[in-house]
Amino acid sequence: MAQIGLKYLICSKLTETETDTSYAEGRIMAYAIKADMNIEVNEGVLRGDDRIIENVKEFKSGKLTLNGDHLDYETRALILGHTLTTIESGTNKKMTAKGSDDGAFVGVGFYATSIKNNIRGFRAIWLTKVKFGVPSESMETRGESINFQTPTIEGTILTDVLDVWKEEATFPTEAEAKTWLNTMASIGGTP
Repeated sequence: MAQIGLKYLICSKLTETETDTSYAEGRIMAYAIKADMNIEVNEGVLRGDDRIIENVKEFKSGKLTLNGDHLDYETRALILGHTLTTIESGTNKKMTAKGSDDGAFVGVGFYATSIKNNIRGFRAIWLTKVKFGVPSESMETRGESINFQTPTIEGTILTDVLDVWKEEATFPTEAEAKTWLNTMASIGGTP
């Protein structure tokens, strides 16, 4: 299935018990520019009678690299554990980043348009447990042309307490894909 586009980059704070998961504080992370997922697997090979008689490949972890237009202070506080305080007249905010900051595990979602046999669908992906590190940023002086600089952030994809690392569904409409992701992330009062 071919894919074009990327939209609706969201995250939500993960809470795990011994037997269940739930999400809260769901939010839009940024306007989505790019999402790369690289999955690692554990592999075991059993040889017998001069051949491979068993081969097992299981999910180990993954790397999620996201590029968006902007990560606001509230999103950074959630995913990186930074502290926000109000300054001056109560409308400006200051973010303090400490070396010991440790952000929350979050679920991350987005969707892309898929095309198969000239029929469009909307493939929604929900990664159930991701831990992010401090984003990379680049800044440069303005020259004769405008070059936008946008943050790139990397996270580790893990399995949750239910041994799930990804939920995925394809919908005939964009609205259905977005509604499903909102439900997963508990955005808009959904469970």
